Amino acid sequence: MDTSEYMPMFLAESREHLQELNLAVVHIEEDPDDRATVDEIFRGAHSLKGMSATMGFARIAELTHQMEEVLELLRQRSGGLQREAIDTLLACLDALSAAVDTIEATGQEALDPAPLIERLRQLVRSGGPDRRAGDRRDGSDRRHGAVDALPPAAAAPPELLEAAAALTDGMRLLHVRVSLQDDVLMPAARALMAINALADYGEVLRSDPPQDQVEGFKGREIDAWVVTSHEQDRVADSLRTIGDVAIVDVTAVDAHAPAPGGAQEPAATGPVTRPQSEPASSSSHAARTVRVDAERLDLLMHSMGELVIHRTAVEALTAGLDVPGLQQAVQDLTRSSQSLQQMVMQVRMIPVDIVLLRFPRLVRDLSTKLGKEVELELVGKETELDRTVVDALGDPLVHLVRNSLDHGLESPEQRIAAGKPRTGKLQIAARHAGGSVVIEVRDDGRGIDPQTIGRKALAAGLIDEDAAADLDMRGAVELLFAPGFTTAQTASDISGRGVGMDAVRTKIRELGGEVVIDSTLGSGTTAQIRLPLTLAIVSALQVDVAGAPFAIPLDRVERTLRLTPNLVSAVAGRRVLVLEDSVLPLLEGAKTFARDPGRQHELVVIVRGQDRRLGLAVDKLVGQRELVTRPLPNIVSDGEPVSGGAVLADGRIALIVDCDALAA
Repeated sequence: MDTSEYMPMFLAESREHLQELNLAVVHIEEDPDDRATVDEIFRGAHSLKGMSATMGFARIAELTHQMEEVLELLRQRSGGLQREAIDTLLACLDALSAAVDTIEATGQEALDPAPLIERLRQLVRSGGPDRRAGDRRDGSDRRHGAVDALPPAAAAPPELLEAAAALTDGMRLLHVRVSLQDDVLMPAARALMAINALADYGEVLRSDPPQDQVEGFKGREIDAWVVTSHEQDRVADSLRTIGDVAIVDVTAVDAHAPAPGGAQEPAATGPVTRPQSEPASSSSHAARTVRVDAERLDLLMHSMGELVIHRTAVEALTAGLDVPGLQQAVQDLTRSSQSLQQMVMQVRMIPVDIVLLRFPRLVRDLSTKLGKEVELELVGKETELDRTVVDALGDPLVHLVRNSLDHGLESPEQRIAAGKPRTGKLQIAARHAGGSVVIEVRDDGRGIDPQTIGRKALAAGLIDEDAAADLDMRGAVELLFAPGFTTAQTASDISGRGVGMDAVRTKIRELGGEVVIDSTLGSGTTAQIRLPLTLAIVSALQVDVAGAPFAIPLDRVERTLRLTPNLVSAVAGRRVLVLEDSVLPLLEGAKTFARDPGRQHELVVIVRGQDRRLGLAVDKLVGQRELVTRPLPNIVSDGEPVSGGAVLADGRIALIVDCDALAA
């Protein structure tokens, strides 16, 4: 069977399983008696093994099979596994992740499982199953009731009954039926995975579809007869780990039980019939979801953006026409396209949980390496934002978490000496705020010391002695973002090379966002990232500067004013905007964007950038626009404080103002 068409599905599901396994293994180290998590780990490993074997990646399948032996110990014993076993399992997951990445890049698994397999075998030999918890196979641990969703089982063929009658003690004939979800995308792949999973537990005497004819299978029911020494529950558990499986029914066949009319049929000795994940009352949710290739979503968003541009053009062309019913038709078109636009953007929204799931493992490894005790709290995992933003968010968050662990949180001894609990707290929280999403990394560590920062910056030649002596918290925070600056005494594989915070700010600004750090010496530090919900379509205020169109993101605009002489003053040779509640820097739009430097502006827009407000003087306020943004090459922006461009209804290009760059 040609499995190449199933490669994207294999890669996506493998990464999902590996991420969930990392999270579950870290959790089980903290709570060894959480039986639900233990079962989740076993199911995830078994599913990964089955998928790998189906795709022909024997080394991954071999390693995950040996992992199952260690995980079986975990299921059979109380008190969990020792740290050595946890470390070994995590090392296996790292190797499997690397193998999946190599498969995506080259098509080859490039994995040498022998050293890890030997470590796993030593754990099995030395661990010895503790059966005080009981190796229950009587079905008493079932989490779901029976689901009467499959038709009655057919009678066993006579030749199979003859084979069953000749079985030795300990062997049994099982009739296995599997029902797939109605919306399964690749039934042939799922059928092959089910048949291969059964082959792991015994000899498959017959299957429908047959294994050599599974490639063209398009049905939803899989029927098989297998001879095995394993119990029904274990066989059923292995099948339920396969994706898109709705119902599993495993029945033991008694070859000696007489059936009505002289025929033999399965004995009613306890079929195992359970849904894949949830009871029947809630299983309909799975049928309402479907996997969609990310490229298709990108194309959909691109088409939606084109529609927005064309809609804006139609609105502009019809604005001055007096045709009966035309304005109403345009309003209906606008309302329908805006509704479609919102739905398309919602389709691209995914939970930030996908990014946050990596951090329990990261915190566990780094805290161990640094000799610190850390309690991690994840808040707002269900917060949604655009897929492209999620994809780019991982590395900046990793930098911030590493900094908190390495520079922020103290060692247990230092915390006790400072009157704090020996275990430090690290919180990663996500929430919506208007048209943005805010993600905060907060620790209760030592905080930022401006004097220490000043000495480091002075030694690095970034500031002079007077500036170092007068450095406040705001100035110290700004120095942390300077290229090449670090507070670490020595460089390590965790930090100290001066590329962390500068890279964070650069990446977040590329995404149209901002990063702000607030700290209290001795109490802790909070790093806040604010990002737009989506990068593709933004609401903006269109303005004109020296005849050129510019667009200011609407969530950065506070208000607009007419620029009168009494509002403008000069401080230290620079123009400022004097308001009733504050004095703000005033930037001339023409000079800022390298247009006519001598032009006099009549209006000013108050915008928010980074942690400060400022005024931007412009010539004209055109109005609010929905704009489809596009990135700009550096040669086009030429160092101007702009983050992208958008095509207007009249064909001109409006540059998107980067408010953070203005503030800097």
